Amino acid sequence: MSSSAVQASEKSLLQPTIIPRPEHTISRRDIDNDALKVLYRLHSHGYLAYLVGGGVRDVLLGRKPKDFDVATNARPSEVRKLFRNSRIIGKRFRLIQVFFRGGKIIEVSTFRRPAEDDEAEVLSDNNTFGTPAEDALRRDLTINALFYNIADFSVVDYVDGLADLKAGRIRAVGNADVRFHRDPVRVLRAVRHAARTGFSLTRDTLKAVKSHRGDLCLCPTSRVRDELMRDLKGGAAAAWLELAHDTGVLYSLLPTLEPYYAAKDSPQRAQAVKLLAQVDKSLAKGKDVEEAVVLCLLFWPALEVLAQEEEFAPGRQGRAQWSMWVREALPALAQPVAFAKRVLERACQIAGLMGFVRLAAPGQTLPKKVVTRGYYPVACDLAKFLGWDLDGMNRSGPSKSSSKRRRRRRRRKPKPRKKGENTA
Repeated sequence: MSSSAVQASEKSLLQPTIIPRPEHTISRRDIDNDALKVLYRLHSHGYLAYLVGGGVRDVLLGRKPKDFDVATNARPSEVRKLFRNSRIIGKRFRLIQVFFRGGKIIEVSTFRRPAEDDEAEVLSDNNTFGTPAEDALRRDLTINALFYNIADFSVVDYVDGLADLKAGRIRAVGNADVRFHRDPVRVLRAVRHAARTGFSLTRDTLKAVKSHRGDLCLCPTSRVRDELMRDLKGGAAAAWLELAHDTGVLYSLLPTLEPYYAAKDSPQRAQAVKLLAQVDKSLAKGKDVEEAVVLCLLFWPALEVLAQEEEFAPGRQGRAQWSMWVREALPALAQPVAFAKRVLERACQIAGLMGFVRLAAPGQTLPKKVVTRGYYPVACDLAKFLGWDLDGMNRSGPSKSSSKRRRRRRRRKPKPRKKGENTA
């Protein structure tokens, strides 16, 4: 479909559906107090102030949002003047971050419109300010394009997002093929929201996901990495892995996993799903899981297959061999995605310690130098997810570094006696 045809079809959506307060489930009790402060201050100064994006979606679904974002017709400089506790960020598009106690940040953006030519090159500039309707039409998915108007507590819907929310559909705004061509990262977001909500991708959206998953290589590696970590630590990693496999997105991101996870009844993929399901349960209980642990669990079944091709000597030599081998094998599996060096290093460290369990001899205990390493507790967490008890091998007791050392007194040498000195 040409850009002119897309724009013509989108113009028909410029008249919004207004859902008044009695006809929707959003209550101000469900909205963060600091987000309300931002909305009310913008509104009191004569600006439009909408709660937008995931905050609206999650409240309508009866879930607790992770963050609240605000959109307004005030320009960034005008928003900055209203909030002393704020700063302007962004290069492609300027945002305002408003800071509150406890490190909380409410992001405020100015309404913007899509680029003039939807068929322009990927990730071209689209920073032109626009109207609420134009802002809705530039968003990725219809369920993320709903607005909550603080002026009259209504929901403003330009894209039939509320109908999709009720029907359990994941649908791209406008033409899915054009939308994902403009920014292939939207492919990841479509899969993520389908996994988190349990909704189904519409036929055209699913077709666009499969068509444009290969374009992810055109995106900045930092964006792809950040989006992937949000998928793995978003509380629905197990469902995400299955859907990413079904759509082929997993192998566009990590082609190194295809030989191990792509088969229809792959035991390795089934094991990875079970491991990530444990991560989801921990996160649901409010227990954080380090990124390094999540990475190890994602790649562990593939590592085990690769390890079968190696011969590890018994005892100390084998454990050292395992640790060195992990430092080569794990980064090789993760290489297509530019994971942060510190995270990948920590993943190699804790995976290396699994040699003490995997190659354990009867009655073996952990050396004291292992227990005192800073990443030892993280390695214990990884072992628990894998069904091992690394800490149970710790029989060393308190380390010397933690006990007080007794200061030894230096003996003084006796002074030499002078000739003829009486010693009596």
